Amino acid sequence: MSFHRVLVTSCRELLTLALRTPYNAEKDKDAPRSRRFLVVAVAAALLTLGVWIWWSIAQHRVFWNMIDLNVYYDAAHKEHLNGEDVLYEANFGGKFGSADGLPFIYPPFSALVFIKLLPLGFGGLKWLMTITSFASVLAVSWASWGMLGYRKSAGRLGMALLTFAAVVWLEPVSWTLIWGQVNLVLLAVIMLDLAQPDSRWWKGIGIGMAAGFKLTPAIFIVYLVMTRRFRTAAAAVVGFAATALLGLALLPHASTKYWTHIGEISGRVNSTLSVGTLNNQSLKGMLTRWLHNDTAVSVVWLVLVAAIVVIAMVAAAKASLAGRELLGVVIVGTLSLIVSPIAWSHHWVWVIPAFILLVDAALRHRTRLWWWATAAFFVFYASWPMKINQQGHWDDRWALQPFGLMWLVPRDGNRERRWNVWQFFVGNSYVLAGIALLLVVSWWVLRNLSAATAAVPEVSEAADGRLPEPASVAPTG
Repeated sequence: MSFHRVLVTSCRELLTLALRTPYNAEKDKDAPRSRRFLVVAVAAALLTLGVWIWWSIAQHRVFWNMIDLNVYYDAAHKEHLNGEDVLYEANFGGKFGSADGLPFIYPPFSALVFIKLLPLGFGGLKWLMTITSFASVLAVSWASWGMLGYRKSAGRLGMALLTFAAVVWLEPVSWTLIWGQVNLVLLAVIMLDLAQPDSRWWKGIGIGMAAGFKLTPAIFIVYLVMTRRFRTAAAAVVGFAATALLGLALLPHASTKYWTHIGEISGRVNSTLSVGTLNNQSLKGMLTRWLHNDTAVSVVWLVLVAAIVVIAMVAAAKASLAGRELLGVVIVGTLSLIVSPIAWSHHWVWVIPAFILLVDAALRHRTRLWWWATAAFFVFYASWPMKINQQGHWDDRWALQPFGLMWLVPRDGNRERRWNVWQFFVGNSYVLAGIALLLVVSWWVLRNLSAATAAVPEVSEAADGRLPEPASVAPTG
């Protein structure tokens, strides 16, 4: 069947009000139950924490500066202390970042959160962010295995701990910890929210609050609408609106400035860090490094984004209707990275649930191909201890840092504009791999997954709030 027909058929299926196959109404998978398995998992997680602590102490100037967290703290401190409404007017964190600091570009609600944390001091905030981020990795792992149908048990906890021990060494996770970024916390909020049964009235509020903290998660509200979870989508909108109103009430000038000049504020990053720098692994970042023409970049970016969004969102909705919720969520999460104007490498924490999807497929199929694919994915996104300078070369004068393979090319100072062909593919490897995997997986979903599209009988919720299983559901692949 041609691509056009597959896409049209999939869209028609979404519009016929097909029954949703509930992914978490009944969890039917058991994780290993042996005590030895749990002991090994705990030991692996503790080993990972121990190595991370040792490395952090050995290279504390790299691991403990937390430049991004310092920007958040400094912005909140000056806004709270001076009352000058400078949140979106000045740069912050110049002590540890660039000489001029970096702009604060998040919604006012995020500033309010950091203002509330000011009594901890910057030292206390660093400890809180580190501990919360590690807990978030474990929470994402737990939620992901649950969305794949595993029952709550000590065995599932063991699987989550083993996953934690591995994914901490993925480059996006490592640099989120080093920069003191909020990516892992927001990911955990989104995943824990989506892992709840659809019958929970509060489901969606977490997504709305995450969107109020950083706008990118708002794409999941569209996903909820496309999968006909209108009550959940409404809860997300309410959560988002609550954050906006809270910001308007407590930071009126900053809120007015942000919501009326959102494009200008977001663009302030480019005055300090070019959109075309290596670390921006988004489609727009790649096009900027390639075309060197802002007008051409904008036109090509808009056309490609429109095409990718349609394909990926339809595929994600179809995967959800077929009971493959984690697959649908990962598609949307990956899409948010690719189409966002800025997606720093540490934003790619969606590699955690993506890696879990691959491990689950390898466990189910038990073939060498799937295990090799899982290993290749891990190696590709892993952190490797290297001393890499701005030319992408080993340099003993640099600290030993957890670099990914994409860093093996020249970066910063417009060095990206002089890449050769090999450097182009290495330097854009995150976004190229993301686009390739997104399109391949979306095509597979559109061709192979289907929900029940027969006439829909009247369905009433059971006493526990769950929808009863349909009498006949088409195969889910």
